[in-house]
Amino acid sequence: MHKSNPLVLAMVSGTLVSPSFAGQANHHPSAVVELDSIVVQSRIPSNRRITDEDIRRHQPLDVADIFRSEVSVDVGGGSRNAQRLYLRGVEASNLNVNIDGAREGRNLHQHRGSLGGLDPDLIRQVEVDPRPSADQGPGALGGRVAFTTKDAQDLLLPDQQQGARMKAAYASADEAWLGSTSLMTRLNEDWGALAHLRAVNREDYRIGGGETMPHSGGQDRDYLLRLSRLPTQGHEIRLGAQRHTFTGDHPYGSRGSDFGDPREDQAQDEVGQRVRQHRWTLQHTYDAPRDWLDWNGHLYLTDHQLQRLDNDTRTRTREYGGDARNTFHFDHLDIQHRLTVGVDYYLEEGRTEGPSISSESRNLGAFIQNRMHRGRVSLSLGARFDDFSTEFYQQTLSGSAVSPNVSAEVELPAGLTAFAGYGEAVSGAGIIPVGWMAYINEDTNLNDGEPFKAEKSRRREAGLRYEARDALADRDRLQLELTLFDTRLHNSVDRDDPWGSPFASRPFGFEPPFVGTIRNREDTLRTRGYEIRGSWGIGRYDTHVSFFSAETLDEDGNPQSVSRRRGGTGGDRFVWDHRWAALDSLTLGYTFTWVDDLTQVPDDAPPRDGYSLHDLQAQWDPGLDERLTLSLVIHNLLDTRYARHTSLADTDDDGRILVRDEPGRDIRMSATLRF
Repeated sequence: MHKSNPLVLAMVSGTLVSPSFAGQANHHPSAVVELDSIVVQSRIPSNRRITDEDIRRHQPLDVADIFRSEVSVDVGGGSRNAQRLYLRGVEASNLNVNIDGAREGRNLHQHRGSLGGLDPDLIRQVEVDPRPSADQGPGALGGRVAFTTKDAQDLLLPDQQQGARMKAAYASADEAWLGSTSLMTRLNEDWGALAHLRAVNREDYRIGGGETMPHSGGQDRDYLLRLSRLPTQGHEIRLGAQRHTFTGDHPYGSRGSDFGDPREDQAQDEVGQRVRQHRWTLQHTYDAPRDWLDWNGHLYLTDHQLQRLDNDTRTRTREYGGDARNTFHFDHLDIQHRLTVGVDYYLEEGRTEGPSISSESRNLGAFIQNRMHRGRVSLSLGARFDDFSTEFYQQTLSGSAVSPNVSAEVELPAGLTAFAGYGEAVSGAGIIPVGWMAYINEDTNLNDGEPFKAEKSRRREAGLRYEARDALADRDRLQLELTLFDTRLHNSVDRDDPWGSPFASRPFGFEPPFVGTIRNREDTLRTRGYEIRGSWGIGRYDTHVSFFSAETLDEDGNPQSVSRRRGGTGGDRFVWDHRWAALDSLTLGYTFTWVDDLTQVPDDAPPRDGYSLHDLQAQWDPGLDERLTLSLVIHNLLDTRYARHTSLADTDDDGRILVRDEPGRDIRMSATLRF
C-alpha cells in the first residue's frame, strides 16, 4: 500500500502548532473568555461525547464518518453494506447501540454490516461509553453508543418562530450528491415541530490511486417528524418518527460481499437490496425542584427490514421496548448521593421469508447505580438484574443473572485524578443474524444437546487524569488521560459449521443441514490495551491528541483475527486533531491519522499494512447572521490507498490478502441556507 510522506506531515503539523499560529489566537481577547467555558467541560470525560460542532466540521455523509476522529471507535468494511462498528475492539453486536433510546437490535443477515442508517445532520450528540455501569441498558457487554437527534428548537435561530433549512452537498470520491430540507416551527412557548427529508445518491467510490470499488454505491433516503415540548423547567416530551432506506446492488453472500475484495474474487453476482428502518420513539423527562425526582422514560418501536429485490424475499425484525428510571439526589453523612433506579424491557421478533420462520428474543432488566461523592473521593456501586429468553428453533436460551459493578475516583494533588473500575454484563440474545434462523431445523446441532449459557463479559479499567489551567501559557487549558482496559467475552452464541456457508460447494453426496451447529463458543475473546488522550487550547485554538493500542487474544494469549459480530482490533492508532477559529465567521481544522502495521496475527492470517491520512476542514459564515454556511472538507488529502484493519479479509491461493479498500481523496463541498 502507498504510505504518506512524513515530510509533508511534518510541514503541515509544524505550521499548525507553531508559536506564531498559537499567538494569532491571542489577538482576540473578547473571544478568549467566551471559549474557555465551552472547552473545559467537553474534552476528556470518561464517557466521551461527539458534539454537533464536531459533526458539522467533518461534514459526514453517513454514520461511519462521525467516528473518523474518535480513536477508540473503528468502523471497518469499506462500502455501506459491509460496515461494522468496533468500540475498544468489541463489535456492535455486543454493545448497546441506540438512537433516541431505541435499541438497534440483531443483525439481519450474515453478510451485511451492523451500522444503522441515520442522517448525520440530525444528530445532536453521540455518547461513547465503554465504562462498566448498570444503567447502560441490555446487551452492553462492551459498553454503549447512544445517538441523540435534534429538535425543532435546535435548528431555529434565536429570533425565529418558523424557519426552514436547506442543504446541498457534493463528495468527489463516490460522486455523491446530497440534498435535504428541514421545516421547523414553534407552536407556542414550549412546543416545537420539525419535518425533515434528505436524499443522497452515490456511485461506486474511487479508492486511493484511482481504481473503483465495485458494488459500493447506492441511494439513501431519510425522513423524520418530531414534536417536542422543551420548557425552561418541568416536563419535557419528545415524540418522533423516523424512516431510513438504503438501496444498492451488492453480492448477497460469500466472497466479495462483506469480506474479501470484489475486484479480485466475487463468488456471487450482485443483486438489488434495500434496507429499510422505521423508528418510533417517545421520551418523557421531568427534573423537578425536589431532589428526589429526576425522571427519564423512553418507549419505542422499531421495524428493520432487508429486502432482496430480485425475488422480493425479506428478513425482518420488529422490536418493542422502553426504559424508565429515576435519579434521587440527596446528602447523607456529608456524602453526596446520585442514586439511579430503573427498569428496561425489549421484545424483538425476527422473521424470514423463504422459508417463513419467526423467532423471539426478550429481556427484562432492573438496575440500581449509586454515584457517591465526598471531598476528593467518588465511588460508584451498582448492580443489574436481567431475565432473558431467545428462541433457537426447538431450544430456548433462557435464564436470569445479576451483574455487579464498582468504580472509584480519587483526586490527588497537583491536578491529578486516579480512577479504576470493574463490571460484569450478560446478554441472552446471541450473535446469530436473524437471516440464519430460517435454516435451523431438526438436523441442526443445538449446543450438543446442552442448555445454552448466557453470554457474559467482564470489564476492567484503570488510569490517571490530569487537568490544569495556565499550564503552558497564560489562560490555556490542558487535559491529559491514560486508561488501561481489559474486556473479556465469554460464551458467545455463534454458528459453528466446518463447511462454511450453507450455499458453499460440498463433497458429492454430502447434504448437511444448512445451519449445522449453533453452540456456546468455548473460547474467551479478550481485548486488552490502553488509550492516551491529551487536549490543549488557548484562545481560539484547540488541539487534541489520542493514541489507542490494543490486542485481541484468546484465553491462551494467542492473537486473534477480526471475528464477525464478536470483535477485533488492528495496528496502533494515533489521531491528532486541530481546530482554529481564525475569525468569528471562519473555522479551520486539520486531522492527522496514523495506523501502524498489524503484525501480531494468527499463523493462518497475513499481516496488514499501516497507513496515514490527512484531512482538512473549513467552515465559513459569510456575514448573513448565520443564515448561510459554506463548508469545504478534504478527506485523505494525499490519496492514500488503504484498508481498515477491522475490515473482513480473505486470502488467495498465494496467501495474498484480499480486502476492501477505503475511499481515496474525497473533496466535500456543502452549502446550508436558513431562512
